[in-house]
Amino acid sequence: MKNPVLSGAFKFKKSMRYFILFIVTAITSTLTLAQSLTVTESSVTARNGVNQYTISGHQIAIEGNDLRFAGTAASSSVNNLTAISAVLKSSSINIHAGNGDELFSTSFNIESDDASAKIYAKLNGGFVVRENIANFLFYNSLGSVKQSISNSSQSTEGESISELASDPAFRTVVLYNPKVVSGGVEGSRAKVVNSDLTSTDIYYSSNRAIRTVKVSDNGQFIAIATYSPGTDNIVVITDRFGNDLAEINFDQSVEDVVISEDGGYVTIRSNGRMGVYSVRNGERNGSASFRSTLLYAEYVPEDQTVVALTGSRSGSALTGVEVHVINVAARAIQRQSFNTSLSMTDLIPLSVSRKGTYRYSLSGLSKTLDLNASF
Repeated sequence: MKNPVLSGAFKFKKSMRYFILFIVTAITSTLTLAQSLTVTESSVTARNGVNQYTISGHQIAIEGNDLRFAGTAASSSVNNLTAISAVLKSSSINIHAGNGDELFSTSFNIESDDASAKIYAKLNGGFVVRENIANFLFYNSLGSVKQSISNSSQSTEGESISELASDPAFRTVVLYNPKVVSGGVEGSRAKVVNSDLTSTDIYYSSNRAIRTVKVSDNGQFIAIATYSPGTDNIVVITDRFGNDLAEINFDQSVEDVVISEDGGYVTIRSNGRMGVYSVRNGERNGSASFRSTLLYAEYVPEDQTVVALTGSRSGSALTGVEVHVINVAARAIQRQSFNTSLSMTDLIPLSVSRKGTYRYSLSGLSKTLDLNASF
């Protein structure tokens, strides 16, 4: 006959064992759900091929840095707000709508030895042409030249090709000389093009060259990344009028700077590291290093997170892609591989839009990626 006390004790222990197992399983399940990242293709771009991109509802095919419908383009540009495209050929300029239809064409002769020729598309069909190293022609939407601005430093020791940076709407346009040689030392300078197409100097250095200039999407802020041998890179933040707001040191070669919409933060990245800095006081809010090449990083102030993309790039093709969401406040990181074929082009900038708490959309790739993280 079974001992009822022992039998009851056995049942109690067995019951407790399953109860404890249930608790452990539930905790493990909760931790798995609490810290995760899912990456999915957006339905809008799910059918895009490896060299197809969607801008403002239009699907555009880009091979390298040439639009496919443009034929043998010498230089191409796409406005990422309207998908209007500008193509600079040896004897003409062609403006296309997002669907590839030609809006108008105007004659333009490029000197055969002018490797500096480049075109920049505005959202209203207007455009800017760079020619002869440092001269910029500003056209209206009817194809007429409104202003010619020379950005030459007149240095007798030489200068690099002048560059143009702007927000997508061209509210703020910056012309800059990345390198101006004087006394054997590389300096640089930058100026803002005013609404009346005059210009105002906003930056000058006799001993620091410029790596890149970025304008915030709203046109209110400008970041100028500079370098000099044997020193840290320095990123200077100004408002659109050139008033200095912050100066931030970064001890690696700066590849990109992204300014938050409110101008309160900047994300600075090299090929392997990123840092988030406050514009108000220049202090670092967080940083992270990556084992593979860092292709993009952007801070989302509302969630105190950074969305980052790593992988290998050959031409436009990406391999070994990983998406990272970094919670700066919690010092936690979630990452997820994405094995579907992706590509990126220098004609279309990457950007992050917030859809909700820890929910984001990463656009500018051949496929838009929807991200859902939890911490």
